[in-house]
Amino acid sequence: MSATCPQCSASDQSVAVPHALAPTAEPPLDEPTRALLAPPPPPQPGRHRSVVAITFYSLSGVFAVFGLLSVTKSFREDLEGAETAELIAYFVGTLIVPGFLLAVGLIAHVVSRRRHERRFVENYGLLHTHWQRHQHVWQAAWFCRRCRVAFFPDAVLRPDFPASPPIRLEQFPLWVVTAADRAHGFPNAPVAPS
Repeated sequence: MSATCPQCSASDQSVAVPHALAPTAEPPLDEPTRALLAPPPPPQPGRHRSVVAITFYSLSGVFAVFGLLSVTKSFREDLEGAETAELIAYFVGTLIVPGFLLAVGLIAHVVSRRRHERRFVENYGLLHTHWQRHQHVWQAAWFCRRCRVAFFPDAVLRPDFPASPPIRLEQFPLWVVTAADRAHGFPNAPVAPS
């Protein structure tokens, strides 16, 4: 099967996007083009940041710095003649608050990360369904080697789905998402810019 490019009106250089990215495709695509035409990534949990944990880590660092500065200043002035037990008690007392804050930060981080992972697992079914729709649309896309544009032929996604205009490669990932929303029952989805 071949599809006619909406920009040059020829089909001799048009190829389905999955075939254009195949390792055996001739001529091979350059890396920037391959990256722009890459399939949609599967759902991932994403980066996790706990503001509470970061706050406690920061406070722990601040208290540790001030505690160590206090110890070095006091060591020169007051503690030169102190016994070993007094020195140990002074150092331990200086590090208790930063250690406590660090422990609270670690606990907050673990609790927040587990909550984040649990939320991802609970929503995985919906995320996977959206990813499958994006994958279906991506597989239906075509690429014109001559014009270096992507496009969707007429009725490739549904019988009533119109052909797309030429799509610049930088906008191709957004078109895949938008076309998936429109083709799979989200009629009010925004139209991707051309």
